[in-house]
Amino acid sequence: MRQPTAQWTTGPAVPAVSVLFALAIGAIFVLLSGHDPISAYGNLFRGAFGSPYDISETLIQTIPLILAGLSVAVAFRTGLFNIGAESQLLIGAVGAGAAGARFADLPGPLLFPLVLVAGVGAGAAWGAIAGYLKAVRGVNEVITTIMQNYIVVFVMHWLLQNGPMTAPNALGTPASAPVGAGAILPIIIPNEIVPLTRLHAGIFLAIAAVVVFWLLLWRTPLGYELRAVGLGARAAAQAGIDPRTRMIVAMAIAGGFAGLAGMIQVTGVFHRVYDGFSSGYGFDAIAVALLGKNSPIGIVLAALLFGAFARGGSIMQANAGVSAQLVSVIEAIVLFVIAAELVVRLLTARRRGPKPVEAIA
Repeated sequence: MRQPTAQWTTGPAVPAVSVLFALAIGAIFVLLSGHDPISAYGNLFRGAFGSPYDISETLIQTIPLILAGLSVAVAFRTGLFNIGAESQLLIGAVGAGAAGARFADLPGPLLFPLVLVAGVGAGAAWGAIAGYLKAVRGVNEVITTIMQNYIVVFVMHWLLQNGPMTAPNALGTPASAPVGAGAILPIIIPNEIVPLTRLHAGIFLAIAAVVVFWLLLWRTPLGYELRAVGLGARAAAQAGIDPRTRMIVAMAIAGGFAGLAGMIQVTGVFHRVYDGFSSGYGFDAIAVALLGKNSPIGIVLAALLFGAFARGGSIMQANAGVSAQLVSVIEAIVLFVIAAELVVRLLTARRRGPKPVEAIA
């Protein structure tokens, strides 16, 4: 039976305490800047959940965070560190946007599946490259996925500024041609009920992806093998599981989840690909996965929290005069506290001492 301290370090207490601690530190920064923390956090909450429209905008921010968080979590569960969810998201958006614009005249029943496959497939293929380099050549996936982020960002600059995806007579921000009407995700709440709402059917795709994540990792032989490799590649190999192929598969699945996020942003929010349209969802996804402990429900709740920060931060700045950068400070502190969880576990393990043989058996 686990000791109470051990249960505290492995349960939901650490994420909850991490958020509360980060909010407390954030309040100190607000005080130092000469503002009222209660007013600041009140405006932050109202900006995220103060009205049906605010809630819908928070959910729009949450959708890509859920999917990118799943991308990072799949890799974590397999013992890999996916820093490239941002590039996988972007290349998924490029694939979906290119297919949606190239075949814009196709009817919806044909165009939408095509765009979906293009977005998910592009992200999966891009993620598999890092998995292959790790499995076959032993290249650290942290380095390769970071470099992949730079590659995609600058390739997007070329594609959308003066490359083959540049829309004719494009004004302002470089962008691609719009996707066909059949590829656009419908708004799920009538404007008569919530005026100006943009909440689209991508939220159902995100929920389906969470279910797929859970079924895949905990209800399929492949998921068992991925988790086994994550717990110990050498032990998994002795049990007849090939860690190399599972690493490639894991990174492909991770890229597919992130590519779906990019596809949803194109078909549900922007209806075309804009240069630099992502606000860093792939990087925030690392915090989402860590805070959510790589579990389906945890990722959803963490993504909702970070989505609320993204939506409410701008309102807090407008109404309370507190810089929206405070949100980034809070998110960073959350990561610091979560990282300290490892130290707590080590200290707890030392205090408990080694397990008796019969307990291990």
